[in-house]
Amino acid sequence: MEFNKQTPIIVRAFHYDLLDEPEEKNEVNVAIRQVVATGEDGVEDAGEAGGYYEVAVVYDVTPDEDNVIEISGVNTQVVQLLGYHGDGQDLDQETYRLLSRPLVEYIETLTYEVSQVALDEPINLDFEPNF
Repeated sequence: MEFNKQTPIIVRAFHYDLLDEPEEKNEVNVAIRQVVATGEDGVEDAGEAGGYYEVAVVYDVTPDEDNVIEISGVNTQVVQLLGYHGDGQDLDQETYRLLSRPLVEYIETLTYEVSQVALDEPINLDFEPNF
């Protein structure tokens, strides 16, 4: 499915914790909701070419082998799905993967950079979709 990015990826929240006790978490969820787009002039875009959707990736993971750090947060992006006017819930798995992958890559980059600074050793994540 073709889409146009309407906004850059927005990191709505990012949290890093060094844990006192090891804890295993691996929660990465993708959500899509239809949104109304307005132009710079304040006029609502009817979305004739396709609907507008906010894609969100919400995560809470312990990405290191010893489960001693926790990374959590929310990344979002608004896209226009060309030729699609549904509510977003009936999209196939490949489309979910295509829309969410750039947001997941931000998680991987943020984790790498923060762990490099905080632990003096970067943690490489390689999330694989399970939907």
